[in-house]
Amino acid sequence: MSDSIMEKEIVKYNRIKTELIKLAQCIDKCTENREKEFYQNICLEYSKELKNLKSAIEESYNIKICNCCNNEQKTSLFM
Repeated sequence: MSDSIMEKEIVKYNRIKTELIKLAQCIDKCTENREKEFYQNICLEYSKELKNLKSAIEESYNIKICNCCNNEQKTSLFM
């Protein structure tokens, strides 16, 4: 039973992450500063929620969610 709960939490995590990516892409398309700021604020809140959810999943299920997109790994891949 806990496997299905864990699976639901990971699906939720991935859904928030996908929405964050979509919202971040909206920032690039904005022409007005007010509009950019609006999407940046939304992205900030999504990012906070994503970080909190990641920590909760990792602690609850004793797993580690990959950070394959962090800057250190990107840098080391291209050096």
